[in-house]
Amino acid sequence: MNQSEIREVKENQASETQRQQPKVKTYDRWQLFFLDRLHRLCLLREQIDSGNIEDYKVSALKRAIFSTLLDCDAAGVGEEARQMLYGPSYKSSKPQQQSE
Repeated sequence: MNQSEIREVKENQASETQRQQPKVKTYDRWQLFFLDRLHRLCLLREQIDSGNIEDYKVSALKRAIFSTLLDCDAAGVGEEARQMLYGPSYKSSKPQQQSE
């Protein structure tokens, strides 16, 4: 094997390794802050659904969830927030990008 063939084999192995590794998204501190807040509010919503809670508390919780959803949108994690709210079956309204 000459140098160019060796280089080509190494490049093919490297690209194969990259394809096999799962894509892991990293978040900055503000994105994590808003996603964590939304998670805690969702847990509160589950508790409220099972109990007899005053209307003003339910209204305040709904407003807090909506406000936090807007914060998540502003921080760039709106899709993740909607999946947290609506479940894994949530379909994005954005067109899917095709990977090359």
